[in-house]
Amino acid sequence: MKVTKFLYSHLFKIWRSPFLLFLSSCLLVISLSLGLQQPAGAIFGLPLPEADLGEVLPNNGQELIVDRCVYLDGHCIFKVAAPRSELSTRLNYIQTQLNRIKRVYDAENAPNIQVIPVGSEGEANGDLENNIQIQVGDDESIRLMTVTRWDAQLSGEDIEGRTEQIIGQIESALDRAQLERTDTFLKQRVAIAIGVAVVALILEIFGRRWQRKLHKQQEREAEFPQGNTTLISIQLSQRQSNNLREVKVRLSQLLQGGAITAAIFINLGLFPQTRIAQVWLLGIFRYPLWLALIALVSYLLIRLSYALIAKFNQLLADGALEAFTFITQESNQRLELRVQTFSQVMRSVVTLIILVIALLVFFWSININIAPLLAGAGIIGLAVSFAAQNLLKDIINGFSIILEDQYAVGDVINVGSVTGLVENINLRITQIRDAEGRLITIPNGEVRIVANLSNQWSRADLNIPVPYETDVDFALKVLGEVAEQMYTDRDWRSRIIEAPLVLGVDNFNERGMVIKLWIKTLPLKQWEVSREFRRRVKIAFEKAGIIIPVFQSDVWLHGTDQPLEPPH
Repeated sequence: MKVTKFLYSHLFKIWRSPFLLFLSSCLLVISLSLGLQQPAGAIFGLPLPEADLGEVLPNNGQELIVDRCVYLDGHCIFKVAAPRSELSTRLNYIQTQLNRIKRVYDAENAPNIQVIPVGSEGEANGDLENNIQIQVGDDESIRLMTVTRWDAQLSGEDIEGRTEQIIGQIESALDRAQLERTDTFLKQRVAIAIGVAVVALILEIFGRRWQRKLHKQQEREAEFPQGNTTLISIQLSQRQSNNLREVKVRLSQLLQGGAITAAIFINLGLFPQTRIAQVWLLGIFRYPLWLALIALVSYLLIRLSYALIAKFNQLLADGALEAFTFITQESNQRLELRVQTFSQVMRSVVTLIILVIALLVFFWSININIAPLLAGAGIIGLAVSFAAQNLLKDIINGFSIILEDQYAVGDVINVGSVTGLVENINLRITQIRDAEGRLITIPNGEVRIVANLSNQWSRADLNIPVPYETDVDFALKVLGEVAEQMYTDRDWRSRIIEAPLVLGVDNFNERGMVIKLWIKTLPLKQWEVSREFRRRVKIAFEKAGIIIPVFQSDVWLHGTDQPLEPPH
């Protein structure tokens, strides 16, 4: 008991690795797929039946010739061909005769069995045909079948050559049937069956414990959430973890159910008495199992792709957050919108690709020619691309806008002659609310040059006019003091990023000297800061005796008979 416990604990430490469990699940899926793709039991060198839909051969353009397998103890020993309407009758007759021969082996004193060819001339169609008879002992002779030209066409031989092939295959199958009923063979198969059952039981236990561990981990994470979940990077990390956990849970469930199912299916094919049940199950559940297997693999691939997309978006978000001088709720929401849209597009594209491939694989597995489907899909795609050029253009340009973060909801942008607040953006359109309250819809394909007035930070560009009679240095000092007071004001400090810059005299015009100032602010706060700064400048100028200039002009009056002279 101690030795068993020791081995179990150490084996679990080795096999509980997600990689090894994933590898074991892949081997299990591969074994099932081999049992579905190939004759069942091929894992142990026991060929079983192939697909129900045999190869179709032409028959003078009148009736299709199809082929089917003839079985002995669940092994496909050879194929026969006939017109579709006659094949069932011929196949049933051959199977009945072989079953009679098989019952001979169950007798205590099995007589000697020989396979004998008997040549004959087919008068009806003028072809040479060979009869195959089975001699049971000295008294009984059983006619098995007649080799036809259709049978010969299956292997590209003439009738005599095909007859020799079938006789050799029958003799090998009869020898194998006799060998499989010996005590030594049955003991070996019993040992193999016990080994398969033990391996399946171990995998089932591992899968159950792995699933229990994943559930406990999920409960711990739900009980103790990590940090502030409003940050997009944390959300993406949790999404990646959830997708990977979902994949692991499905793999653990596959280990639990698939290991036992695969063990039962494999063990049925180990013994000649039960192998026909394997053939029967394979004939019934072949296509449902194919569909379930393809659906499972597609689901796991989709979940893994979602985890990879979340990881990629997390790296993208981390890089974008580093670009921000400061992180606010607005910047996080902006990045969240960008990442969510990009992630949604990537997930939709990947899901569509995987589902299309899965559908094509399923059609291929049921012997449907997918070449016409691919050609038709290409033609349809070409027609759609021509018919929806503008739509595709809008979608592609919208994807680029979001991916490159040209603007987002809440930004104030200028597109052509339109300026306003972005209220909605998706892959096809951008909706802007202008200063008059009008909602303007712009197709993304029409966005060529865009000016973003609120990306990451904004700037209040102020031009303060001062009369020419004012001392320039004194005016610069007053404006600098106003800017410094506003920068240190607690109510406005949170909206101003850096200390204001008084750039100096920027221009001379009809109102006087123009002094330029720059104030770097939070996004969309430049207008509030500008209005408050102008209010404070007005008060400061009044205290300093500086007059806000108005438009100035000189008017010259003169008569028509007097020369024009400048005023003195």
